[in-house]
Amino acid sequence: MTEFEELSGWIESIEPELIDIRRNLHQWPEIGLTEEKTCDLIEKKLKEWKISYERIQPSGIVAFVGNGKNGIIGLRADMDALPIQEVTEASYCSRRDGYMHACGHDAHVAGLLGAAYGLKQMEPKLSGRVKFFFQPAEEICKGAKLFVENGLVDDLDSMVGFHIFSDLPYGTVSMEPGPRMARTDRFEIRLKGRGGHAAKPHQCVDATVMAAALTMNLQTIVSRQIDPIDTALLTIGSLHSGTQYNIISGEAVLTGTIRSFQSEIAEDMIASMGEMVEKTASMYGGEGKLIAYPTSHPPLINDKKTAKDAAAGIEKMLGSQVLTHVEKLMLGEDFSNYQEKVPCAFGFVGGGKGEGINYPNHHPSFDIDERGIGLMAKCYGSYAIYLFGNQNDRK
Repeated sequence: MTEFEELSGWIESIEPELIDIRRNLHQWPEIGLTEEKTCDLIEKKLKEWKISYERIQPSGIVAFVGNGKNGIIGLRADMDALPIQEVTEASYCSRRDGYMHACGHDAHVAGLLGAAYGLKQMEPKLSGRVKFFFQPAEEICKGAKLFVENGLVDDLDSMVGFHIFSDLPYGTVSMEPGPRMARTDRFEIRLKGRGGHAAKPHQCVDATVMAAALTMNLQTIVSRQIDPIDTALLTIGSLHSGTQYNIISGEAVLTGTIRSFQSEIAEDMIASMGEMVEKTASMYGGEGKLIAYPTSHPPLINDKKTAKDAAAGIEKMLGSQVLTHVEKLMLGEDFSNYQEKVPCAFGFVGGGKGEGINYPNHHPSFDIDERGIGLMAKCYGSYAIYLFGNQNDRK
């Protein structure tokens, strides 16, 4: 029996428990930097399995298995939920109104716990140290920065993370080098006109008209100012203007995001947006201001060697047939903040329930094929075994 087979057996032995853990977390979702009960449950399991750990304030846990003789690697799972009202009819549906694990982070926690349990059973055979990062606040892009600023990744040689995806069928995994997810920038636009009676538009400067024109004009930045070979996106996510049907609005506020895989493109887009906001507002007799917030995180670019080693471990553990290709995505992921300190790779694990019953991440009906939890645990663990297990298994 190879060490990959041994680890697989340990994980399979607790898969029902991992599913129970995921369902418990799913019923009690917690948003970023408030994940106290989530940490309590993780802490309970780590104590039960005699795995050393450190609790990070205000919410977060780093656990440890093995020694640092031949290096130290990190495995990361995010923990936070979203402010979404769940509409599934699952027996484990969220019990907190207005909150839901709509992005699968509950499955990530369960999967990483499964890897930690399995690797703990094999601890005497590990030639290096594995650090398990249970990270808060991914959805608000503060958790990875918190861990980095606290120096928790400074001793790592490499770091790997995974995300469960309903877009992928169960039994498939993507772990590839190069661009994976986009840089994320957030912005706010404030327009000022002059309000008045709906029947006297000639006495007003209509902020709603300004906002409508600007919403359309901004789309030309990507279509007419960005090289078609490059990839970029600009989305207006909210537009608020006016208070009543017979009042012309004097103010409007728009919020949105831009996404790109190159920082210089993002900076050029922000500059173009500022100019367009001012000129569009001026054209209608009003004023406009763009507020561009500091980037949440850089683009996620998988390190070539780390991704290759992680994929090799997955192949050893699960077979080459599970590996699949996923195009780079315009979604954001704060895991990219770690790559500024350590070589990183991020993969996607299939959790789709089947045609006709799949819902995307962040949907109020989102759910997963729970077999993906054990699959994720094996993906996490296979990287550690590939690097720190019996070197004969790497041939």
